[in-house]
Amino acid sequence: MTASPQTIKIGSFEVARPIAFAYLLSIFYNITFFLQFSATPYLVKHLQLSDADYGYIQTIFGVFQMIGGPLFGYVIQKFGIRLALHLCYFSTLLSGLMLYFSFDYYSLLLSRIPVVFMHGQQAYQTLLSALTSPGKERTSAFGRMGLTFGIGFIFVPIFSIAATKIGGDLAPFLVSAALCALPSFVLETCIERKSYEHEITQDNSNGPPPEINITNVVRILQKPGVLNVMAKKNGGVVPFLMIIAVLNLYIIEKFNATNTENQIMQMMMGVFIMFSNGFGVIWLRKKFDEQTLLIIGSLSFVLGYTLFTFVFFNFWMLLVIMPFVSLGMSVVATCSDSLLTALVDESEQGIVLGTATSFNSLVRTFSPLFAGSLLQNYGFQSLTILGVVGSLLAISLMVLSPVDENLIKKHKTE
Repeated sequence: MTASPQTIKIGSFEVARPIAFAYLLSIFYNITFFLQFSATPYLVKHLQLSDADYGYIQTIFGVFQMIGGPLFGYVIQKFGIRLALHLCYFSTLLSGLMLYFSFDYYSLLLSRIPVVFMHGQQAYQTLLSALTSPGKERTSAFGRMGLTFGIGFIFVPIFSIAATKIGGDLAPFLVSAALCALPSFVLETCIERKSYEHEITQDNSNGPPPEINITNVVRILQKPGVLNVMAKKNGGVVPFLMIIAVLNLYIIEKFNATNTENQIMQMMMGVFIMFSNGFGVIWLRKKFDEQTLLIIGSLSFVLGYTLFTFVFFNFWMLLVIMPFVSLGMSVVATCSDSLLTALVDESEQGIVLGTATSFNSLVRTFSPLFAGSLLQNYGFQSLTILGVVGSLLAISLMVLSPVDENLIKKHKTE
């Protein structure tokens, strides 16, 4: 690896130094977050709580995440990305400690309060928005975020297994809390504040950042192209979130899948999404613009959902199906988020990303209820057909109502 004052080069790949360290921050945070996520079921078992109690706790988690999305976006705009990131790290540290010291249902419930500000992906997308220009550069940067997700996903089992062997089933919570110091250290020592905070300073010179309230959220959503892009994004993404909510249950009932096979499925999804984001999106963006990529991603969704509907007769068919669904998720989510940041002012990027995050959190919160009902009453194919229909409707909207290219900002706001 060689480096210059402004860039870091690994092999033939060269990236600006602040962006490279933003990716490193993302890897660290993904490890800390998923360490807690993966250890929580063992804590529930340790506390001898029922499945219903666990369901309530997961619902509260989703509700707090949903509420926290726009609120965290406002914190970014009001106090800056740096302080918002430190708040995210402190909240994750506090969550880890509260989980470790939980002793009953109510203390576990209280431990979910910090998740209001645990929005690492939203923070890093906003940070990358400040470090890149709209269009190809930003979309590629967002795409590489998926690679950091995969790398973090690979390291989580290593840290979790080591912590469990040394300190027991609850030790990953303490490891997660301790690791929160790493991203704080990197943020303070490796990324110059002027490389990203100048955006906020310039915006504040033109007036205060928008307040976080329903009126402003609605105003931002009503900006030309914003609702258009969000509708195109969620046509295929929402069915995917519903399928994921019940997929574990379905493969256990349908194929008698073991816990090992469940973990294999999770790893397959992580690896496919990692490569789709880290390489597929970036390669495609070199050849197509974002609006064309939305169509390609939705077509990939259609193919994946169709395969789910007609050929998912064996557990290992996931090896054929998941690449298409993962590519659809990666391309559609990455390009739509990139477009959303290009359609609003710099001072509104945190709020629009927070609103998009909150909507997905809302879907995740209630997906087990609705998807479980559809699975029980109409079968798994009802969900996959919903995915085909939603993706086709999104493609129709993309073809019939493309976003005006004049609305997409080609340069940073001066």
